[in-house]
Amino acid sequence: MDRQGLLSRSAAIGAIFTGVVICLGALTRLVNAGLGCPDWPGCYGKLIVPASQKVAELIYPATPLVAYKAWAEMVHRYFAGTLSVICLLVVGLLLMQYRTNSRHPALDAGSPEKTSILASRLTQAILLIALIIYQIMLGRWTVTLHLLPVIVTQHLMGGLLIMSLLWFIHISQTEKHHLSTPYFKPLARIAFILVLAQIFLGAWTSTHYASLSCPDFPFCENAHPLLGFSHVHLAFPFSSTTGINYEGGVLALPIRQSIQMLHRLGALIVTGYLLGFGIFTVLHVQQAKVQRWAIAMMLCCVLQISLGMANVLFALPLPIAMAHTVTAAFLLLTVVTLNGITKT
Repeated sequence: MDRQGLLSRSAAIGAIFTGVVICLGALTRLVNAGLGCPDWPGCYGKLIVPASQKVAELIYPATPLVAYKAWAEMVHRYFAGTLSVICLLVVGLLLMQYRTNSRHPALDAGSPEKTSILASRLTQAILLIALIIYQIMLGRWTVTLHLLPVIVTQHLMGGLLIMSLLWFIHISQTEKHHLSTPYFKPLARIAFILVLAQIFLGAWTSTHYASLSCPDFPFCENAHPLLGFSHVHLAFPFSSTTGINYEGGVLALPIRQSIQMLHRLGALIVTGYLLGFGIFTVLHVQQAKVQRWAIAMMLCCVLQISLGMANVLFALPLPIAMAHTVTAAFLLLTVVTLNGITKT
């Protein structure tokens, strides 16, 4: 296998592995195990979960050991550490490809093509290493700042950005489809931005424990449609107070309801846009591969909104909540693919 093939495969494996780490993080959050280990990067001062309550009490006497929560958190950390190694491998391969392309005799020095390739590889390497470093810092702050929502939300978004970048690197190593369809590229970029924004709203809802603040659908407690938005101005406390424990949420119920309703409104807007964009792609783009990814995007979109409704109607059962996270990741990857496999 040549270096390009190795880079493509390594990036794809990294993207899939990142999806696993994201799911493990979601599981940790859903079983309220985010503080299962009161310290970082170990657990009660150990690299593995202590074997007994007495051992844990010697180090953190005020924090009782709950074994399943501690193991959920530590398994997530083990996988995250492995992901960091995979990402470093991808960075190394990117830099090797950058060096090889800079000396490639078939590419004229200073040509737009060579300049574009070199800039792309170097930018991808720098961005990936920066994301990994920041993600490690966020993992630490998640524990030391006791699940501060603005940190936990960034932690989830950082994981999704790493997954997206790795998948984009994988796609960039393959042949791209040249499109003459007008407006496709800007429409695809808007789709990516909207999906990221909606995932942010979902993460914000989860980290503030607002998922069940409105127990019915589509409105909140069968009230007036606008009543659920009455506290929107308080829904984004980015300057949250540190030093308190945010497990279980601290915002008042009306504020959580506004967060939940904003997430639902975002889902309506994004679903409408993605379905429209998908239909446009199927009707106006001739390449079968691009059409298949557009169909996959629409199917993920429909599944995702169905899972969102099921989360509310069935009171957030763990399998459906996990499926909601997995589908969000797949939906993001379909949009990243549509942005990456085409040229205009």
